[in-house]
Amino acid sequence: MLADELFEFRPPLAPTASQEPPWKVLSVEDDPTYQASLVHALAQIKVDGRSLEVICARSAVEAARLLPEHQDIGIIMLDVVMEDDDSGLRLVRTIRDVICNNQVRIVLLTGQPGMAPQPDVLRQFDIDDYWCKSELTHEHLTSVITGNLRTWDRTTQLERARQGLQLIVDASQALSKRRDLASYTHTVLSTLSVLLRVDHGGILCILSPPGQPLSASRVLAASGCFKHCKDRTLDSPEIEALHPLFAEALATRHHLYNEHYTVLHFAPDQVEAPAYLTLIKTDRKPTPAETNLLEVFCENISTGFTNLSLYNRMSQLAYRDPLLDMPNRNYLKRTLRSLSTRELHQHLLWVIKFDELNETALHFGEPFCDSVLHSVQHRLQTRIQGHLLLARIDRSTFALLLPADTAPSKQQVAALLAEPLTIDGSEHQIPSVAAVLPLSSSDNHEPEHMLRLAELTVEAAKRNGLRFVEYDRSQEQQMRERYILLNELRQALQTDALHIVLQPKVELISGRAVGFEALVRWQHADGHIINPDQFIPVAETAGLISELDLNVLGQTLSVARSFQQQGITLPISFNTSSIDLLLPGYFDEMLSMIRASGLPPELLELEVTESQAMVEYRNISLQLRQLLEYGIGVSIDDFGTGYSSLAHITDLAASVLKIDRTFISRLGESENADHIVDMILRLGDRFGFQVIAEGVETEQQRQLLIDKGCLYAQGYLFARPMKPEQALEWVRNRR
Repeated sequence: MLADELFEFRPPLAPTASQEPPWKVLSVEDDPTYQASLVHALAQIKVDGRSLEVICARSAVEAARLLPEHQDIGIIMLDVVMEDDDSGLRLVRTIRDVICNNQVRIVLLTGQPGMAPQPDVLRQFDIDDYWCKSELTHEHLTSVITGNLRTWDRTTQLERARQGLQLIVDASQALSKRRDLASYTHTVLSTLSVLLRVDHGGILCILSPPGQPLSASRVLAASGCFKHCKDRTLDSPEIEALHPLFAEALATRHHLYNEHYTVLHFAPDQVEAPAYLTLIKTDRKPTPAETNLLEVFCENISTGFTNLSLYNRMSQLAYRDPLLDMPNRNYLKRTLRSLSTRELHQHLLWVIKFDELNETALHFGEPFCDSVLHSVQHRLQTRIQGHLLLARIDRSTFALLLPADTAPSKQQVAALLAEPLTIDGSEHQIPSVAAVLPLSSSDNHEPEHMLRLAELTVEAAKRNGLRFVEYDRSQEQQMRERYILLNELRQALQTDALHIVLQPKVELISGRAVGFEALVRWQHADGHIINPDQFIPVAETAGLISELDLNVLGQTLSVARSFQQQGITLPISFNTSSIDLLLPGYFDEMLSMIRASGLPPELLELEVTESQAMVEYRNISLQLRQLLEYGIGVSIDDFGTGYSSLAHITDLAASVLKIDRTFISRLGESENADHIVDMILRLGDRFGFQVIAEGVETEQQRQLLIDKGCLYAQGYLFARPMKPEQALEWVRNRR
């Protein structure tokens, strides 16, 4: 029985109503009479407006069983001596060392003053207080309970804060690794559930896109009582009652806390970015400590949503074609990289190139080309069934990844590509070249390597005039040889191993030289000659063509200056790729070199092929006109091989047209060739162009050209390309 009260105190002020749960106290006592009186006394005590819930145990064993079931016990009123003299101390050790509960306050009670433990024992066993039962008056009991519960509450809150911060740190690390919205929001929900101890409620996260009604917002993730709502919209019957809560948070752009719901608002910093709203249903309002933790966590979440939005945008740019909204080259490479060797061997890679798309754009404009690409995309997607992936891998090329056992035959694909496309109600035939690469045929499974093999196969088909070809292993050897050639070309440019030769341009009737064309030659270190048609395409592909062309220009200027000093003032033409003229700075560097040489501009002439010049004519015509105004001639090489230049013939920025050798070689044998040569000569006469026939090799060709009124030519009939010193001697002998 508790001792009688010694003093009479004024009754405490009535506490305010509180919905917080009662404090939990565990009484471990083998004396039922004392335990009953203790329970009665504790029932009269309230701490900070909260009553006490007393849990009773009659032994240390029973107490050890109850503690894991009630982890929110704040105080243990523990009898030191029960079934054994050290039962109480052994229970303390179990609590601290086995159960690892360091927050609960332990108050030892004894009915025998002589059984009080020593101070070092109290410290060793982490015992918070000790009282003789006879000394524990009501006031003492109230003081002991109040002080220890408040201490337990503070330490528990600190521990929860520590655990919450650790949870936030761990969750932030986990969230930083999430790259898709589904897994990110799932991690957010899991963390919030632990942070707020949501055991019986639920959490859901919605995405509210800008410019759309809130009711159309989609549930990204859900748990607990909302788990069946995933992928529903906010106007679904199950959750439409929550609409006002989301609307308030969205309108205020702040978090919302009330007795049963917490709504968290996350809006990335970007303008027109979607808002993310997370609703948490609980049976209580978050404590101030929980609210503080939520604020910290929400900062990380908000930053994460922003980063995720940026990452997704970067992924969109990196892996999607912006025009057609379909996978691009990078996405195809990523897909190939994800396949196992076994899976690769079970697939084919189709590459389909629409090789006249640039010329189509020149005639009909870019919008028409966009329509062509959309039509091609739709046809491939709908007509070729079972494909794993369709991707656009460059401006005019598509790739298809297909299972080998269900892929259409090459005849079926050829027939499909031969069908005209219907664009704006009209049918258009867009030529294409297709190649197929069985992925099992490549020893190197690096995605870029396999793609390059397929593209090389397409290029081989184009060179041979074919519309469809299947990969041959010999092409891989060609790739290796091209790679070796590329490295050797780089070395040759660095060591000035390239040199020029000159081929005379002559007056057809007299045979008198009227100029030269500078042609680049490469003699390998082992002595053999590498043809220009081998290394120039490699230079163009590898981005070395500008360096090569400037190298040739430098040698041409040197030879022209030498000829001038020796009294030979004939113009020398040099070849330039249209690619060069499109590069920033190239044109200025070329003019700078010419001006620095001190040569009269009329001693130089730039040659560019018709096919290249016309594709990019709008972009390079200004540079060509500047050259003409400066006094440098501009020659359109291989004229007649395409009709694209006819669209610009009235204002063509050129001074010379060179008839392509393919027409000259068929003079007298092909009526069409004769007509084309006649047409070019008439165009030259009508619009004031000098016309030169290329590739004249026979006397018959020379005579036919004279009869047609052609004045100038070059070809093996007159002279083969020769070294500059030989060309100088050749001119002197024909004066």
